[in-house]
Amino acid sequence: GLTHWADFRLWPDLPWLMHVQSLLWFAGAIIAAALFYRRLLLPAWVAGLAGLLFAIDDAHGLPAAWIANRNASIGVFFGLLALIAHDRWRREGWGPGAYLAPVALLAGLLAGEIALATGGYLLAYAIFLDTGSWTRRLVSLIPAGVIGAIWWGTYRLTNFGASGSGVYIDPGASPLEFIRAVAERAPILLFGQWALPSGLHNMLSQDAARFVWWLAVALMVAIAGLLLPILKREPVARFFALGMLLSLVPACATFPDDRLLYFAGFGGMGLLALFLSAAWQRADWVPASRIRRLPLQVASWFLIVIHFVFAPFALAMTTNTLKTFNSIINRAASSLPSDPEVTDQVVLIVNSPTAFFSIYGPLLQALNGYPVPRRTLILGSGIYPTTVSRPTANSIAIQPDGGYLVQRGSPRPGHEASQAPFHPAYFHQMLDHLYRDATPMRVGDRILYGGAEVEIAEATEDGRPIEIEVFFDVALEDPSLRWLEWRNGVYIPFEPPAVGEAVVLPEVTFPLW
Repeated sequence: GLTHWADFRLWPDLPWLMHVQSLLWFAGAIIAAALFYRRLLLPAWVAGLAGLLFAIDDAHGLPAAWIANRNASIGVFFGLLALIAHDRWRREGWGPGAYLAPVALLAGLLAGEIALATGGYLLAYAIFLDTGSWTRRLVSLIPAGVIGAIWWGTYRLTNFGASGSGVYIDPGASPLEFIRAVAERAPILLFGQWALPSGLHNMLSQDAARFVWWLAVALMVAIAGLLLPILKREPVARFFALGMLLSLVPACATFPDDRLLYFAGFGGMGLLALFLSAAWQRADWVPASRIRRLPLQVASWFLIVIHFVFAPFALAMTTNTLKTFNSIINRAASSLPSDPEVTDQVVLIVNSPTAFFSIYGPLLQALNGYPVPRRTLILGSGIYPTTVSRPTANSIAIQPDGGYLVQRGSPRPGHEASQAPFHPAYFHQMLDHLYRDATPMRVGDRILYGGAEVEIAEATEDGRPIEIEVFFDVALEDPSLRWLEWRNGVYIPFEPPAVGEAVVLPEVTFPLW
């Protein structure tokens, strides 16, 4: 928070300087990782290889390029400093490390929950790298444990965390749901760490997502078998592996995405560097026979292509992803009404690919100095066609095909056989759950919404609205109401149908696709 405060105090109109600060924190995390690799890995070129792999890992793209995700770089930077200080204290008897490690951990936790992964690496250090009795090893974790307990208690007492979201899970408030999420998301995140981007999972149909989950499990079993010889022989490899796995646990509190692999990548890239160096140097466990060595060589080249060719390319493309998202929301926002009369009107959007996109519109209008509507109400959200009907002069009914709040990757009703296994629009289905959990709604439920009243006209058995009816104090043609629909990435005027009639709006599309 302090870093953003500095941005807006010192250079509020120079976003490139905000990016410079984010990149400096990113560079700090890379340097800290390289320094710690240098302490753990011999010869030095293996540490350099691990540092290079960590630096070009595409999982760092979003935290480096998205200013709002700067907290991840800060959390990883201070978390790695805590590990370095702890290592110096335990191996070299450097007294200040006993105090600096928990202070650095606290700084990381104050930057973001990603620093919780530090605890996983500290535990892995105590098990595999520390020396002495088990009592001494466990006692060495007490300072970090005290800091973690104080942070967690403050976190809970001051009401931080997630609530009411179908996308973010608070482990403390919903432990069973979180355990299920770990089982579902951890294999996908590991798949993203070692193979293809985990974020692609959010754009799969439900059937394709199940197939990819099993594929991820099979690939992780294969990689575990590949790494088993080095895990048996190298304590530092076991440290990297356990730290990587434990760092994924807090990441499972939300939907899989490679940006959550920032800290996991530290262990993953260290483990990969150890494996590649052993394969290249023909370690004693590498088969002497060329035929028996072939699977190892194929796996090595697969990992080299993924992490030396694809990863830096994907890292660079992350910026383009942000620009694409920026273009979508700016193009849509620029089509909103900006005449002076709109300040006295309620703008009503009858369909939207996801309410998450539409909430940016008024914010961007205000940012650019345009008149802002008195209210903006989003009445329909979904990627499939929407039926809009008019039961009375003062009400309108909205029915997205498939209903509201469908699960990610759900097919359009009646078109299951032709459903695409992959489509970016499935991601929008998930975003509709960002501010809505699975609390059921029933037919007849009424909700006050920005001066209007919404009634659930039809619902599914599990409590999802299928159709809503929205009631107003005035007729729909009243000049206080401004009606819009989404069409090809922009908002265009919408004329409510006559009483007793209905219109079907086509499924939403983005010109950029």
